[in-house]
Amino acid sequence: MESPKRGQDLPPFVKSWTQFYWLLAGWLVFLILIFYLFTQYFE
Repeated sequence: MESPKRGQDLPPFVKSWTQFYWLLAGWLVFLILIFYLFTQYFE
């Protein structure tokens, strides 16, 4: 079984797995912040 080429499964808007994981971590922090502010507003 041959291994997949490096970066073959990446989405087209990122160039490396490191960039993808930083983007994912930033997105999760953004969602946590948005949900926190949302719950504080409607508390």
